[in-house]
Amino acid sequence: PTPKNKSYHSIGLENTTCWQIFWQDAKTMMGCYSDIGGIRSIDAGKSWGYQYSGFSVNSLYRMVKTTNGNVYGACSNIHDMYQSTRLGDNPLDLNDANGKIVFSTDQGVNWSTLHQFNHPVYWLASDPNNSNTMYASVIHFSGSQGNQLGGIYRCNDLNKGSASAWNKLANPPRTEGHPASISVLNDGKVVCTFSGRRNSSGAFTASSGVFLYDPIANSWQDLSYKDMQYWTKDLIIDPNDPSQNTWFVCVFSGWGGAPNGLGGLYKTTNRGFTWTKLTASVFDRVTSITFNPSKLSQAFLTTETQGLWVSNNMNTMLPDWNLVASYPFRQPERVYFNPYNSNELWISSFGNGMKVANLNITSDFDYTNSNIQKMTLYPNPNQGDLHICFDSKISESLKFVITDIQGKQIYGKEMKINLGLNNIFISLPEHSKGIYYLQLNTENELISKEFMVH
Repeated sequence: PTPKNKSYHSIGLENTTCWQIFWQDAKTMMGCYSDIGGIRSIDAGKSWGYQYSGFSVNSLYRMVKTTNGNVYGACSNIHDMYQSTRLGDNPLDLNDANGKIVFSTDQGVNWSTLHQFNHPVYWLASDPNNSNTMYASVIHFSGSQGNQLGGIYRCNDLNKGSASAWNKLANPPRTEGHPASISVLNDGKVVCTFSGRRNSSGAFTASSGVFLYDPIANSWQDLSYKDMQYWTKDLIIDPNDPSQNTWFVCVFSGWGGAPNGLGGLYKTTNRGFTWTKLTASVFDRVTSITFNPSKLSQAFLTTETQGLWVSNNMNTMLPDWNLVASYPFRQPERVYFNPYNSNELWISSFGNGMKVANLNITSDFDYTNSNIQKMTLYPNPNQGDLHICFDSKISESLKFVITDIQGKQIYGKEMKINLGLNNIFISLPEHSKGIYYLQLNTENELISKEFMVH
């Protein structure tokens, strides 16, 4: 029999959902999983085990470390939150004995319960200006706005440990107890996403989106673009913007009418006053995006069924996207760079555990030699008649999508480019003056170019 409570080298058997990969120091790591809870490594991820005590849960969703070195974990006995099978208000979701926050003061060796919510805890975020302040996403909705315990909770006395007090904030407008990601900004404001919810009839409710909390005014502002109202996932603050005005929001398409066809990556440069969709209709469901800390023009995007994608020009108005063909699974969840070795790229997934790549020896993320990338548009500006010109002759099946500045598709066509042809003509139907984006994709690439119609 295999000895219990030892560390073992993985052979790929942990084929369940990994939500987060977390470093406590250069050697000590934890993986946040559904079904198997948390697994721990003390040799930089070479081997993993359950060498800790104090909690045992089905799902560990999120971990965060405060400036004093304490580590906190968001727990639940309910797995797969905000996946397609976990959007309703099943009674099992409403009575969660392991819906709690746990904490450790000794690098994850021993754990204690910080606060018992009895409902799933999905996300944690600490205040960069106050080590005693933390926010948590707690999931619960029982059919009416006045009778829900789900929402955003705040603690202002984290230093008291298990005696700390957690108070629920007022509900943001439209929301129905399904909070997701939380980011505390440098100015103390808190930006959150609320994820999808389906009612007892199975229909999506317009209760999702992006919301900003002002702790001084104790008030919420709904900053959601209309396409975010049904199934929003992660929100990421752009590390290129020290003012923290630039955010990226990941959205899933739903089903059953209004939620259809909304998925993709959205960007704001003014804290949600206006939004631009960066991916047209290419991606049906986007979970998260992660920037390379050593190369901030590069970012990795995760999807539900379309695999892992990378852009090397995030500093442009409309980034190009390329499939990371070497990643072998269709549903990566989130991407993490080792904070102690920026060449290590770790990927969590929904159903395939975690994987790691070494960027020093991997060339799959470099597409600079692609013929498709060498594309020009002329004339630009034009009056609706557009030529697409490639620098070299190609023979591929290409799909063209043209969107307006709000991301609405106005033209789409799939065609086979004959060998030797390097010039394509498109005439826009019922065009009007403005800025447009041409997006072109093959099986492994997605690139975008801006043009103007006058």
